[in-house]
Amino acid sequence: MSNAILISKVGVCDTADNTIDSKCRIASVVLTHNSDADIVISLPQLRAQKSIDHSVIIVDNASTLACLQRMQTWLRHECPDAVIGTISELESWIRANPAQVQVNRRVYLVLNPENRGYSAGNNVGIRLAERMGAGAVLIANPDMRIDNPHYIADLTQALFADEKNYIAASRIIGIDGKSQNPLRESTFWEEFTWPRSYFGKLFGGGSYVLSSPEKEPICVPKVSGCCLMLRMSFLKATDYLDENVFLYCEEPILSARSRMSGGRIIYAPKITAIHAHVRGEKGNTGKRMLLFIKSRKYYLENYSGYNWLQLQLLSLSYGFLALLNRVRGAFDK
Repeated sequence: MSNAILISKVGVCDTADNTIDSKCRIASVVLTHNSDADIVISLPQLRAQKSIDHSVIIVDNASTLACLQRMQTWLRHECPDAVIGTISELESWIRANPAQVQVNRRVYLVLNPENRGYSAGNNVGIRLAERMGAGAVLIANPDMRIDNPHYIADLTQALFADEKNYIAASRIIGIDGKSQNPLRESTFWEEFTWPRSYFGKLFGGGSYVLSSPEKEPICVPKVSGCCLMLRMSFLKATDYLDENVFLYCEEPILSARSRMSGGRIIYAPKITAIHAHVRGEKGNTGKRMLLFIKSRKYYLENYSGYNWLQLQLLSLSYGFLALLNRVRGAFDK
């Protein structure tokens, strides 16, 4: 795979000599929106993680009342010591119970009053993890399946093997058996000739998933946002996740921020998790494409590094694509 850098140093957490620090704390942040059916599967797997000081922060992004009631009822039964409340209530609890914060496998449920999207929702959990003293956070979708009890400990080793490693991700396998990591960014010509996304086979469009024959951790250009570990010092230095996009394009933005900060993204192929995402109807596809175009244009204007002419050409291309999808959205129920 091109641009691959083999990473061989071993260590855990931000210590002066990169040696293993048994007190390193990791928090898993799981953002949910009507995802109670997935939480009952993924949360026990996260709580079963071993060889690492670990807590789980569930951030609910304004699920329906029925979904939220089901999740809270189940959580109180499975985790009687779970801390549930608004972000201000949880912050007050942390200040009042500093010793309890250090309890391993503690579960927190943050009740967001509104759905502000992927980055804003995850930032609520990330900031809470920072107050708890976490050295890194694992961002995991509710539909991730992590049955390896050493998954987080192993990924932590990969992340903190070098001080320039800002992001680490494992091998991700979809329910179709295909790999979802590592990824590459699209080229200018791929974006300019956007019909490739509609007629990929006709135009000979290639995959955005890179092949990775290496067995040891390597440096890669981008990884999936469904499950990845982020160094807290990197997040703090870059003001956390960019909340200017509601959904879509979080991965290229994060990749660009890491690169602009002089950091690396590490892919650890020996570590594996399953992404049990079922592709289905998610509402008006035309409207979803318009949301993607809005997010993509924000990324291009702020992170791509393209010159003025390239940005103007891509603006025209995406403008035409948006027009077609507005027409499509009018008929897509």
